[in-house]
Amino acid sequence: MKFIADVMLGRLAKHLRLLGIDILYDRTLGDNEIIRLSLEQDRVILTRDTGLAKRPLATRHLFITSDRIREQLDQVLASFDPKSAIHPLTRCAVCNEPLTSIKKKDVMNRVPDYVHEKYSSFLECPKCGRIYWQGTHIRKMKLQSEKS
Repeated sequence: MKFIADVMLGRLAKHLRLLGIDILYDRTLGDNEIIRLSLEQDRVILTRDTGLAKRPLATRHLFITSDRIREQLDQVLASFDPKSAIHPLTRCAVCNEPLTSIKKKDVMNRVPDYVHEKYSSFLECPKCGRIYWQGTHIRKMKLQSEKS
């Protein structure tokens, strides 16, 4: 399952990416571009924009009813049941790129010292260079997604 989110859903996009769900988000995209990309790439539009939701070509969309991130996540997970697509820490929260493994020694000066000491497994975004590790926030998000 692939998604594209409108400008109002940046936090939702970040959380879905951390769960490993493929979601395009670019705050510079207009409604026409969102619709075009959704059709070309077979993506479901996630929107809080009633005007976008009413557009004839935006037939595959989910209108997000809440402005609270937890409720937004619950709505997406309940509407599409993408549980089989949930693979935490497989996509960059910023770029949506698939993450790659990186050796612990190679992140020594790129993460806080306590993180380097506590964790042994790290991932890197090949596009933007961000480093990820399975911290408590990822475990909490995974637990919450399992409850939905």
